[in-house]
Amino acid sequence: MNPLGETLAKRCIHRFRPHQDQDPLKPGFRCLQGLVNLLPNGPDDGGLIVCKGAHMASEDFHKEFINEPRIPAWTPEWFGYTEAGQAWLEAKGYQWEKVCAEPGDLLVWDSRTPHYNLSSKTQQPRFCVYTCYMPVADASQEDLIRKKDAFERWVGTTHWPNARHTGSNVGKRNGEEDPHNRFVPRNMPDMHERAFKLTGIPYIRA
Repeated sequence: MNPLGETLAKRCIHRFRPHQDQDPLKPGFRCLQGLVNLLPNGPDDGGLIVCKGAHMASEDFHKEFINEPRIPAWTPEWFGYTEAGQAWLEAKGYQWEKVCAEPGDLLVWDSRTPHYNLSSKTQQPRFCVYTCYMPVADASQEDLIRKKDAFERWVGTTHWPNARHTGSNVGKRNGEEDPHNRFVPRNMPDMHERAFKLTGIPYIRA
């Protein structure tokens, strides 16, 4: 497997492990992860599971587990919870909750929140668009240049809006690349002024 393939495989494995998408060595609020739900998403339809309220205990947790070996990850902005870590959350009274949603619902959560995804147990597919937020002051000129590059190549920026990591997963069916994969929009967007500002491109200093 090539390095890119290994990275994508690790991302898929990590997706189903309880984790937080924030480097424990960079505490405090930094990013509001989110998604816009596009199809009905009930209790058995897979999707987002969160450890409700546990982001408030993030600093205490990581102080106590500072010497625990970390689960290897493709970025320091990912921290996986071991069985010991999950037991700590449970002992503190935090509980896991499946988030159900209707089409058009916007879900947001602090990136320190332990969470993971489950596969659907029904015939209802999961379909959503990830849309995340962070303070604009935290985006450097270098970040904006990366965002511009990602925008022009139509690749993803993970859940960090400052485009710290860029790239796109390639969907497969039965081990083969899905023939329905697209690497550019079917219909190119007609962007109004506010949408274009959200790309960060207008704020790049020449």
